[in-house]
Amino acid sequence: MNAPAPGPVFDVIAVLNGIVDLRSYQRRNLALSTPPRVEYRKTGGSVSVIFEPIVHLLNGIELLESQGWELVSVVERSVDSTNTKECCLVAFLRRP
Repeated sequence: MNAPAPGPVFDVIAVLNGIVDLRSYQRRNLALSTPPRVEYRKTGGSVSVIFEPIVHLLNGIELLESQGWELVSVVERSVDSTNTKECCLVAFLRRP
């Protein structure tokens, strides 16, 4: 079993791959984050949204719910520029 990182923000891919094991995590709250993705804008609109980060986040939420965590909320964090938008999804969970 791997020791958890100090946190409180954890990469969902690391959690899903077992690099971070949150079963022994001592705090009551944590944030689960997808890796940032960059959307490149075309003239007249943006490139289609890719659903892979959503799937990873939902899988991570399911895994942590099976370990006693409860989902509080999900937000999208984004940084906009003229030609790109960098964003990631963040789920906030708590232990009762």
